[in-house]
Amino acid sequence: MTIPYDPAILNPGIRYVRLGYLTAFESGHTLTVGDRAGGDKRGVKLTPAYYTVLSSLDPTVGDREFTAEELGLLGWLAGQGFLALVPGDAGLDGLTMVPVPRREIAVVEDPDEGFLIRAGDDVPFAVSELGARFLPLVDGERTLGEIAQTVKTEVLADHEGRLSVERNEGQGRMFDSVLVDEALVLIRDFTRSGAITFEPTTP
Repeated sequence: MTIPYDPAILNPGIRYVRLGYLTAFESGHTLTVGDRAGGDKRGVKLTPAYYTVLSSLDPTVGDREFTAEELGLLGWLAGQGFLALVPGDAGLDGLTMVPVPRREIAVVEDPDEGFLIRAGDDVPFAVSELGARFLPLVDGERTLGEIAQTVKTEVLADHEGRLSVERNEGQGRMFDSVLVDEALVLIRDFTRSGAITFEPTTP
């Protein structure tokens, strides 16, 4: 599996987002994408080495180094619609994947900042207050970018929220960038828990 270029050359901060879900079989693993209403469900078999690479992807990390073979694999999978590439300078429209609920999600505690979320019977994990705003909007139809845009609108409609955003932007941190980073954290944590998968926008 090789590609004629390495997408990381075009943008050193690119994030690789594994789409779909991994299933184990006696002979190895399969990556399945498109398992949603209106989607095109399809899969690809993975060697143990390729499974290791895919299961270790962290979309919050933009400076990870890969071997030439790994980059070839990632580029091929991206070209086939099994991975999404999010540039380091991506805006909300760069979040093209569709989050699809897979397991029951419950809020088990409301700490001072953010929430503790449990997927099924698993150990709960933390989600920020901003990140928690995404969850009620996950319907298996809207893209993560569309959800982030709705969250943005809701925050800016609130007086205190708008003031907080204006203070942060006055210090050089644009709110869209904050929302993109928050979305990438959600992708990482919910993919690991299996509570939500992130699917291609179109078949």
